[in-house]
Amino acid sequence: MNDGEDLLAPSAGPFVAVVEEDAVFLTQIIGELSGFTSAPFSSLDELALEAGLDRHPVMVIVLGPSLVEDDTFERLRGLIRSRAGLGAVLVVAENSPSILRMALKAGIDDAIGIDTISEELANAVREIGYRLDGEVTEAAAAATEPPPVETGPDHEGRVTAVYSPKGGVGKSVVAVNLAAALARKSRQPVVIVDLDLQFGDVAVMLRMQPMHNVAEASLARERLDAELARNLLARHEGTGLLVMSAPTEPSMEEHVTPAMVSRLLRVLREIGAHVIVDTPPHLSDVLLQLLDDSDDIVLVVGMDVPSVKNARLGLQTLELVSVPLDRVIVVLNRADSKVHLSVRDVERTLRMKIDVTLPSDALVTQSVNKGIPAVIEYERSKFTASVNQLAEQVRSRTAATAG
Repeated sequence: MNDGEDLLAPSAGPFVAVVEEDAVFLTQIIGELSGFTSAPFSSLDELALEAGLDRHPVMVIVLGPSLVEDDTFERLRGLIRSRAGLGAVLVVAENSPSILRMALKAGIDDAIGIDTISEELANAVREIGYRLDGEVTEAAAAATEPPPVETGPDHEGRVTAVYSPKGGVGKSVVAVNLAAALARKSRQPVVIVDLDLQFGDVAVMLRMQPMHNVAEASLARERLDAELARNLLARHEGTGLLVMSAPTEPSMEEHVTPAMVSRLLRVLREIGAHVIVDTPPHLSDVLLQLLDDSDDIVLVVGMDVPSVKNARLGLQTLELVSVPLDRVIVVLNRADSKVHLSVRDVERTLRMKIDVTLPSDALVTQSVNKGIPAVIEYERSKFTASVNQLAEQVRSRTAATAG
């Protein structure tokens, strides 16, 4: 930082606060940030007191190796959540899975080894600054514009089917995380229905054991209305989602007919602003009816040749049954996998544009094993950012339809 420069004066780019107790580490880190307006601090408390946090629209905190401890992470988590435009990078003496997990839970955007800061730190700060600048701009626009149109009790909710004609591509993970992301953004209830009638995993992924399931809704037949459906839905405490799980016995699939699926979706539209449906991978009359009744179809494609081939067949099937392809949102899962396929290869085969790419991330598997959606447990991960992008596409379609 230049002598005499006012710390409290907002800078054009991200203001970089380097927080580190050790003088050697501090000097080393500051030396790599010559292209930024930066300042040193010995603790997060000193930063909060002296740097005028609210005076800098975009700030990146670089946390040094000597402050890798639970209390500091918890304090940093509170700071990041307190306002938009605040991000963080962790510089570590040695990377370890436990430190990375703690950092991600604290909302830290990136972790860099002290021996690689010359190659990585400036770029990481710059990229985070660009993202934060976008967040601040969006927040300012949201404060001056009317909120997106949300359905209420007097309006029909929007049904989004999450579909893949091939198993094992992460369809249920996408469905659960999309529903959780929408629930965080919506003032109205969000419902998730598991119509993978033989092998549904939604309840397992949410660590729930609901008393009722979709087969009971089908057995109600003409008696099924909004009041009865509400009694069959279970509330997930961590997300606020209203959940209708798959049958506990695969043999109960026979009770779920296309006509009852249509009735169920009509009733659930009265309850939720968004109704997310996890679909079965195999072709059936129930699936075709569900896809026909859906407003949007999130087509999940894996980064492998069989998945891409099946996705193309799935799109052809939609055309054969006269489901408009403008309803389809194409999501490429594990898009950064090094498997000799590119996004352009997939788009060429599908003859459709990829709308959202989801990264391959071990944190997603960890979140599934914990029973907590990744968008909740790891809210500042790249996977969460991509799912939020998908949720915004669904929300914008809702607003456009209502408009």
